[in-house]
Amino acid sequence: MTEGTSTVGEMALYTVHGENGRPPSLASAAAQLGAALEDLDAAFGVVPVDLQAGLYAVQARPDRVKVTAEGDRPYQGPFSSPTIVPLAPPRKTSEDD
Repeated sequence: MTEGTSTVGEMALYTVHGENGRPPSLASAAAQLGAALEDLDAAFGVVPVDLQAGLYAVQARPDRVKVTAEGDRPYQGPFSSPTIVPLAPPRKTSEDD
């Protein structure tokens, strides 16, 4: 198994915080969630949500995360992570001809 990649179980979104204007590493995100690195989805990575607030999203196995609602950092999760796909193929434009 690749470092930071989980192939077992469903994933959910969680928010984590960066420091000093920089995103957290996967290891730091795992530590913030009380999870092991292998319980995070490395392919999803660390995605910016609100850069001014230093808020980022990661996918993790909800059965392995140990976050609580306590503390001064909101929006920890879990949040659903539905697959988003286009409803139809892209339309051809005159530029595509």
